[in-house]
Amino acid sequence: MIISLLLGKQIAAMLLMVLMGFALVRLKVMRLQESRALATLTLYVVGPCMAIDAFQVDVTPERLRGLLMSFAAALLVQSIYILLSLLLRRPLKLDPVEQCSVIYSNGANLIIPIVGYVFGQEWIFYTCSFITVQVTLFWTHCTTVLNRDARISIRAILTNINMIAIFAGAFLFVTGLRLPEVPRIAVHSVGLMVGPLCMIVTGMLIGSLDLRSFLAYRKLPLIVGLRLVGFPLAALAALRLSGMAGWVENGATILLISFFAASAPCASTVTQMAHVYGRDGQYASSINVVSTLLCVFTMPLLAWLFQL
Repeated sequence: MIISLLLGKQIAAMLLMVLMGFALVRLKVMRLQESRALATLTLYVVGPCMAIDAFQVDVTPERLRGLLMSFAAALLVQSIYILLSLLLRRPLKLDPVEQCSVIYSNGANLIIPIVGYVFGQEWIFYTCSFITVQVTLFWTHCTTVLNRDARISIRAILTNINMIAIFAGAFLFVTGLRLPEVPRIAVHSVGLMVGPLCMIVTGMLIGSLDLRSFLAYRKLPLIVGLRLVGFPLAALAALRLSGMAGWVENGATILLISFFAASAPCASTVTQMAHVYGRDGQYASSINVVSTLLCVFTMPLLAWLFQL
């Protein structure tokens, strides 16, 4: 229950950041086009710094086993989500945007500051597994769903700046190397910006939308419900039945971190890719916005259920 309360407080604080971005656009202090600069900053600078900083911890057998277990949990969850989307695609007539929206979550932008606040900065290390799995799937599965003509590009995966940062951080972790003090302070400080920047950009997006347009998407409640409740409940059952919590020391906490990522709102990357591949980017944005606003209620409840 305490974790659920802490989680609710942090998400509520992040929604206030969303309100700040909303006010910036509504008061015409900034334009929506300027949010692209913030999004680019997050993607190419803040995100990589966060990934490298997460690996700046001491190497121990427990941490290494915990990291491997979190990889297994991420693979299990994402495999279940992809399978569920395939099973539901025809009965629910899910289009590509809807399929990707229910599968992929904001498992990095939202979860990293939450984990840091609820458990402490040293636990952010275990979010890297979910991020690595999702980034790989973004450039393979997600790309091919949104663009049937796309080819899986191993080069695109390996040269993605966030993947490079994760590989670099993992190398530093395994070798026991540490960044010098001044670069370490800079990387750590910049990495802490990931949550606020993403929430402000989301708020700017909301501020630019005609809120009445949400009513045009009749399946929006269904997709948001699957993303925030339906799929996470399936993940909860799978993680419980897997018995992974007993594999390593603090296994239940590590699994809870993976579950946080699995129950987060729709990934903003889906919105970006929908625009790139000529899909309904407005619809993807609407799913992202509504799921972000409603997660303040669903995520604490799901965390409570996980701990029962």
